[in-house]
Amino acid sequence: MRDEGASTVATPLWFGPEDRPLFGWVHLPAEGEARGGVVLCQSLALEALCVYFSFRVLADRLASLGLAVVRFDYDGTGDSFGGETDPDRLDHWLASVTAATDLLAATGVPSLGLAGIRMGGLFAAHEAARRDDVDVLALWDPCISGRAFLREQKFLRHMSGDSAAVADDAIEAPGLRFEAATIKALSDLDITRMEGTLARRTLVLVPPDVSRPAGLERRMAGEPVEWQEATGEEALLDSQRQDPPYETIERVAGWLSDAFDGPAVPVTAPGRSSATVGVTAGGDPVVEHPVELGPVDLFGILTEGPGGGDRPVVVLVNEGGTHHIGQARMWVDLARQLGTDGFRVLRFDLSGNGDSGIRPGQIAHVARAAEAIDDVADVVRAVAPEDPGDVVLVGFCSGAYQCVEQALAHRPRGICIINPSFAFGQQDPPGSPLRPARQTSRPWLAHTVPPMLRWVARHRSPVEASRMARAVEMGTWPPAVATRRPEIPESVWRWVVRLGIDNPGVTSLERIADGGTDTLLIAGAGDYQHLAVGAEQRIRALEQRPNFELVRLDLEHASWALAQRHHMLDIIRDHVVDTFDGGRPSTPPVDA
Repeated sequence: MRDEGASTVATPLWFGPEDRPLFGWVHLPAEGEARGGVVLCQSLALEALCVYFSFRVLADRLASLGLAVVRFDYDGTGDSFGGETDPDRLDHWLASVTAATDLLAATGVPSLGLAGIRMGGLFAAHEAARRDDVDVLALWDPCISGRAFLREQKFLRHMSGDSAAVADDAIEAPGLRFEAATIKALSDLDITRMEGTLARRTLVLVPPDVSRPAGLERRMAGEPVEWQEATGEEALLDSQRQDPPYETIERVAGWLSDAFDGPAVPVTAPGRSSATVGVTAGGDPVVEHPVELGPVDLFGILTEGPGGGDRPVVVLVNEGGTHHIGQARMWVDLARQLGTDGFRVLRFDLSGNGDSGIRPGQIAHVARAAEAIDDVADVVRAVAPEDPGDVVLVGFCSGAYQCVEQALAHRPRGICIINPSFAFGQQDPPGSPLRPARQTSRPWLAHTVPPMLRWVARHRSPVEASRMARAVEMGTWPPAVATRRPEIPESVWRWVVRLGIDNPGVTSLERIADGGTDTLLIAGAGDYQHLAVGAEQRIRALEQRPNFELVRLDLEHASWALAQRHHMLDIIRDHVVDTFDGGRPSTPPVDA
């Protein structure tokens, strides 16, 4: 794929061991020549999701400055082979950095560099220390040791309130579980213990409100090192925002570009265009390859089992700004499981996010963008051109909302929706598609109540009143009030919702069931309450229909915990196989 604006070419590929293929991207200058090259090492767990888009921006910028770039997923993460509970995690992660650096050398670049953020900085430093051909090293707020990183992750998990998910001999970080052996190995990895000169030139960036780590300063004493600020990191590592720190990206790109002062030489992008990621029970390979779909080149990865029969294509729809691997990598796991069952499964990036193109006038990397409605429609038409309804859509949160929108418009064979969100605050831009599944407050309520609440906010409880005003505008106030006033009976809430809410989520589910689409709804306690306040009777009626199934789980909204994810994915997999692999057909519409 070519980024015309940056005059670069980016190639998705697999590389490394045949039996444990790694996935990555090679970014090259459009003219096919480079003065040097850089391997970008991302962090781990939730931090890896947060920095993904920013690393794409950084890679494109470096390529536009005349450098070759490799960005990649460590073994058992992202799109690479393996899983988080495989043995020898640290050895495989470090071997992934080595394989990525060897891939960069194979492009033909005359000089090698490494750059990493957080744990990626620690991994990059380790790779630079173990080899003698790394000229340039950039450490972006590096973790000094694996022990320090694990301590932070354990604290984050504790602060989330889900202490049950943390075992005595493991750390359940947001999005990644560290087993006991991995904890021990990581705890021994420390940049201050690495011997020798790391690189000919080194850049270390630290946040402006953080002092230079004393241990790192002592370790780098006497080496050619430059210290700069990493601004914007708080917003970057905020999972709800993931704001690219463009100032820091430009600072890193400029420093790396200046560090390579040799002549440009011809470079290429070596690698494999597909990889075997599993086998079926019958011994057939499950193969993945990258695809580009629709008029704006939506990037995706297609998982293909042996196929055959009357199986629909399964399309996995992302939440917000998360890229195609899904929350805690659950789309990769689900795609490969269904691939072994013989299904074709697509996971993809919404426009302006991940590795997809951007629509005219669209703002890049915006969660819940209106353009996502067109994205899903384009993907469905691309994977099932003869019958756009011959698909099963699977989505989480706002991705589940997108599945509902498509089900209302095109009647797919099935949808599997996890913790769907029907109400949100972003206003549609002029000329955007209608959102028929969107829940809002009645106009009279949305226009009259928030101003009164904000007036109260100036005199009594500003934070609480402002929060409630926002909930009224978004249509999420009934569950918010019901949580605080559990004594209000359901019979009262039925009338409250009828008078105060336009298009509650259950209405869309009823319309989808009427249209004949098979529906699986998975909901945690909090998300179920958002849907069920004032609608318990209607949900019970839906559960009597043969094409609707509700599964209530002890489930976090984001589904970070490993056991929760496995249980949830098993439910989805069993449902898809039982329903669409020679099982019962979709229920005909009620008006058929």
